[in-house]
Amino acid sequence: MSSTETHFASPQTKSESELEMQRERLMALPHLSHLLEAFPTPAVILNDTRQIVLHNNAFAAAMPSGDYDLLLGLRVGQAIGCSYEKDTPSGCGTGKHCRMCGAVLAMLEAGKGTRSVQECRISVEDHLGGGALDFRVLGVPIDVNGEELTILSLVDISDEKRRRVLERIFFHDLLNTASGLQNLTDLLRIVPSEERDELLEDLQGVSGQLINEIETQRDLLAAEGEELRVVPRRTTTDDMVSHVHALYRFHHLAQDRHFKTINKAAGVEFTTDPTLLARAVGNLVKNAFEASQRGQTVTITCEREDEDTLCFLVHNETVMSETVRLHMFERSFSTKGPGRGIGTYSARLLIERFLGGSIMFTSMEETGTCFTVRIPREYNPAETATNDEERDEIGNRNSGGTA
Repeated sequence: MSSTETHFASPQTKSESELEMQRERLMALPHLSHLLEAFPTPAVILNDTRQIVLHNNAFAAAMPSGDYDLLLGLRVGQAIGCSYEKDTPSGCGTGKHCRMCGAVLAMLEAGKGTRSVQECRISVEDHLGGGALDFRVLGVPIDVNGEELTILSLVDISDEKRRRVLERIFFHDLLNTASGLQNLTDLLRIVPSEERDELLEDLQGVSGQLINEIETQRDLLAAEGEELRVVPRRTTTDDMVSHVHALYRFHHLAQDRHFKTINKAAGVEFTTDPTLLARAVGNLVKNAFEASQRGQTVTITCEREDEDTLCFLVHNETVMSETVRLHMFERSFSTKGPGRGIGTYSARLLIERFLGGSIMFTSMEETGTCFTVRIPREYNPAETATNDEERDEIGNRNSGGTA
């Protein structure tokens, strides 16, 4: 890792000996340690190179290592386990993603002598495949015997943000679908009898969409709480593609847009939880409609990558900005307004954490935006168990042991 390359903040760091001497100087001032412990939240003192010199017990307890001595000299993103930190040229604060990080912005503002309050979302890797933590970050500049330092406090607002996002999305989508249902029932009263059969089909489609919106929110809450049950069964690519098409062709976002399906793996059977897979692919379809302009086309394509893997591709004609690409898959980030960025986050959650698959995307001027979902043809619960008890139970069953 380079010590001089950066896309944003300064890459410079202090040596281990410099850090040790700095910590000893600060530890000789008891009021600083008492001040940190007075914070009810994780808090640290950073030096002018954004490295941790002192921290309170709440910070150590909240970190993956939980070891007081291992945190000296780390930057906050490195200590927390930010999933982008390993891709930065010179550590936390120096990557392209760091330009949007509220924690780094608070540090830099405090480094200039200004008290700063920011919100940040940190993507982390964990034993379940990753997630996101939301923090309200307070950065306060302090001068200690001529040393310019920053007190940084982190308040976990993940639950607050999650509840706010889910409530906004749920009521937004529910009201839109219910409005469409009401419009159709109003039309039933005035259309000639010979036109009612077609209208009744539309009415059935929209009522199915209403149920789908409610079930989607229920499943997302269960997934985040690790309570979602995977029910694998045999299905076909034809059924999956037609099911997603039927779910979203009546969606209000699909109005004045074209919706195409292409199945290059027609008739292929596979084992998965078809409800969860349709939910995940459907969320990508909904996002694609939301990103598309009137007259543009959203396409679902199913392909067979190899003997063991199927791919579901969701394509639209628009191109994402760099900001959107950098924040993709993060809960609640969206260009559509507050509380609208749950679609790709929930798709990744379902696909990677519960269905044993993977999801990626490309977005280029020449080809538009395409999300690719890869799913194993045979669902393997041992690879997608969501907690240690499930893993133990599966291991016992496979080895012939008893619980």
